[in-house]
Amino acid sequence: MKAVISFLIIFSILVVIHEYGHFMMARKSGILVREFAIGFGPKMVSWRRNHTTFTIRWLPIGGYVRMAGAGDDDSTIEPGTMGTLQVNDAGVVTKIDISEHNTSLSGIPIQIAKADLIDNLTISGNENADPDQARTFKVDHDALIIETDGTEVQIAPRDVQFQSVSVVKRILTNFAGPFNNFLL
Repeated sequence: MKAVISFLIIFSILVVIHEYGHFMMARKSGILVREFAIGFGPKMVSWRRNHTTFTIRWLPIGGYVRMAGAGDDDSTIEPGTMGTLQVNDAGVVTKIDISEHNTSLSGIPIQIAKADLIDNLTISGNENADPDQARTFKVDHDALIIETDGTEVQIAPRDVQFQSVSVVKRILTNFAGPFNNFLL
């Protein structure tokens, strides 16, 4: 049992160092890092700092850095999705809650018809799912979205996505993880 625990601790340290390399290079390159996760599976604990959600998950067998616009990063909102919008005093959306267990007590309930969170930063739909109350809202560049699994991440406009940086910066970001392991 000691050997298994020791292995998991050492492996977790290697994963943190590896993922930290990707994380730091992405941040320096101007890429939004939506999530820095250690482990896989359901969330055990999470917190937000500087536009990134840090997550510790139940299965300590790896980790990942979820960069905006890279690979499987997809926060599109399907038409017909029910959600709650929180807006600021200017009427601009600052938070979009589409979680399965939507617990937002304050906000505007909406059945989303279209969400462009990349280029135009708008979201439109029917307030209270009423077709007579169709509205379009501007979305703040740094707005948050609570995804269906409850993970709170920042939206990713085009200017902070992986594909928006130079090829050299993308290569360096991908190489930084293994490079950190090599240094260790």
